[in-house]
Formats: sequence, structure tokens, C-alpha cells
Amino acid sequence: MNCRQTGIGLIATMVVLSVALTGCGGGGTSGTAPTVSVNVQNAQWVAFQDGANGNWTTLAPSSGFSGAVPSSASDGRYSLAFVCGGTKPTVYVVHATRQELPQASFTCAGAAPSSITVSGTVSGLSGGQALVSIGETATATTGTYDVNISPGTYDALAVRIAGSVPNRVWLQRNRQFANNTTYNINFDQPDGTIVRVFDVSSGTLTVSGLDTLANETATVRILFQSGNRVSVVGVGSALNEATPTAYPRFPSGILGAAEQFRVVVDTSEQRGVVQVAASLPDSLTITLPPPYVNPTLSVNSAGAIQFSASDFSYGASPVVGYQLTASAPSGARFEYFLTPGWLGNASSYATPVLETVSGWQAAWNLTRGESAEVGLRVYVSPSGATPQTVWSYLQGNPLPAGATLRYATRRQTLTP
Repeated sequence: MNCRQTGIGLIATMVVLSVALTGCGGGGTSGTAPTVSVNVQNAQWVAFQDGANGNWTTLAPSSGFSGAVPSSASDGRYSLAFVCGGTKPTVYVVHATRQELPQASFTCAGAAPSSITVSGTVSGLSGGQALVSIGETATATTGTYDVNISPGTYDALAVRIAGSVPNRVWLQRNRQFANNTTYNINFDQPDGTIVRVFDVSSGTLTVSGLDTLANETATVRILFQSGNRVSVVGVGSALNEATPTAYPRFPSGILGAAEQFRVVVDTSEQRGVVQVAASLPDSLTITLPPPYVNPTLSVNSAGAIQFSASDFSYGASPVVGYQLTASAPSGARFEYFLTPGWLGNASSYATPVLETVSGWQAAWNLTRGESAEVGLRVYVSPSGATPQTVWSYLQGNPLPAGATLRYATRRQTLTP
């Protein structure tokens, strides 16, 4: 088996952590002892910890790793750490249980993909304008447009807008763009099988719960989600409940079985909501989750730099994951993902010391005396999403139909 893997141009897509797989790069075990199957692609270093307090073991001192790793802790807890290279390396640490995260996957991004330009004219606007989207790259125009994208297959989508109200959509699914391309859009074109052109009604999205005293604002995106392909059908900025965002409402018979709409609201205070639905209503109100005010973030003053968080309590439930991030001008960026089962009843958490583990490079260390931006984000899901769902979404994968994630962030600047 060839153990070398290639990236797919994303910062992250999913690794496989399951209960009994074997693979190249690390042998399995005999008998019925549980294992975790680790498959981290394109990494510079990979390490594993069995249990919550066991010794860290280097799985790959200078590369990715694929193989079955013994996981004998009776409570199922384990930790996985790996480093993705780049101009600013990123250290990822996953704290989970086998029960909560039976599958986790990660592919470190390779070299930046090449870029091509898609440009053209938009006609049939009837005095209005259009929002043109190829993938998640969108631009507004009254006649001509150009967007820069990576070569690939996309859903090309344009929404005609008159007086801020969407009224017509142009859609070509599975359009491949391999080189610089001229791609013209005509809203007067008849509806067909390859290119769908159809009238739409309009709906509005309102964001509720913004902290106007903190001048909190929200960015709103409404996305058309077709499998792993995503296009933009609506964008807006919300200052308060009096600034709604308009979106098109597709008529029946347009969407395929694997197509949904994803609504994303993210605020300047790093609160937000992501939800996926099969259709969009006449009006939609997104109520923001409460602020995350209880945690205390701190950093030690001597020895290896460790960030700590205490009091994880939050005014919404159920919690399905936590994400702690730390970044400074020098050294690597650090991202820690914690599942509720791994954290258990603990009221505090300290980041692990990795610099003593074999293969760790000093260039990844943060520097004492240099300020770091630290944030602790909590994820809750009223729809029943799991830690596995959160981990998958953080790698750039779409949420399943009906899923909702709500999150809030406690932020602080700390100087080790």
C-alpha cells in the first residue's frame, strides 16, 4: 500500500479515526484491543496520546501518518496532535473519545492552487443588477464581471435583483472551469436542461440579538448547497433588526435530492449561527446565541507556554464541542478541538506541552513576551448535531440537511 497522500487544496478535509482499521505507517494490534485509525495527510509531524494523562508518542517525526494506533483507555479518551506547514504553520490538537469521534480526518493543504479568471457580460438585467457566484466567490454587477477561482467544477449561479428584491435566477450545475474563461449570462435566455433560468419570489432574513452597545454587526450569507459544491445566493450586513437581507426563494421542482440552502450568520463579536434547510421561508429570523462570558483565559509565566481556560459553563445547550485558538506573530498558530466527553466534569483545561515530544521543532513554539490572541469558542446544536458533525464542518465539509450549529466566543489578548 502506498502511504503517500496528496492534499486536495483545502486547509482541511476529514481523517479517519475509527475503531479497528489497519493501514500503512503503523501496525495494528492482535486480539480485540481497541485501536484508533489515524490518517493525517501532508503533515510535518504527528503524535498520539492514549488516555487523558498518558505519554505522548510520535507517530511520524517529519511526515503524515496512516495506521491503527492502540487506544486502551477505559473511558475512550485520546488526543491527536499534528502540524501543517506553510508560511505560518498550524498545530492542531484533537481531544476526543472513541465514542464521540469514531471518524476524524484531516488533510493539510499543499501548495496554493493556481488561480484562473472567469469573466463575462450579464444581460437581461432590465435595469437591475446581478449577484454572480461561481463557488463561494461572488460579485455584484450591472453589466460585466470577473472572479478569480481555482480550476475545478462549480455551480455557476446568478441572481437578478431589482430594487433590492431578487426576481430571477440563472443556474448551471457542474460547470467545469479549467482555464481563463469567458462566461456570459443572459437572464432573458429560455429555461433549459443544461442552464436553468427561472423566476423567483423573495424572502428576507433578519438577525436578532445583536449587541448594539458593543457596535456588534453581522455578516449574512445564504448559500445554495449541492453535495460538496456551494454557491452564494444572498449576502448582506446587519446592523440591527431593521436591516434585513433579501434572498431568492426557488420554486418547486428546481432543487435536486441532495440540494439544500445553508444560512450563515457571523458577527464581529464572533457569535454565529449555521443552519441547513431544504427550503427558505417568506421570512426568517436568526436569533444569535448568548455571549460566552463565563470562561477565564490565562497563560503561565514560566516553562513551556501553556494556555488555560476555566469555567466552561454556557447559557445554552446541548454543547457539542469547544475550540481553543492561540496565535502570535512568531511561531505557529495553535488550534485545539475538545469534545464534551473528553472534558467530562472538569472545570478547567490547560493546553498540553508538546515541545518535549520527539520530533517537535522549536520553530513552532510561541515566544515569551509576545502577545497572543486567544479565543475559546463553544458550539451548541439544538438539532442534535454531534461532535463528529462539528469536527467535519470545521474541515470545510457541509452540514447535513436539518443541522444547526450555534456558537459564541470568549476572546482575550494574553502575553506569556
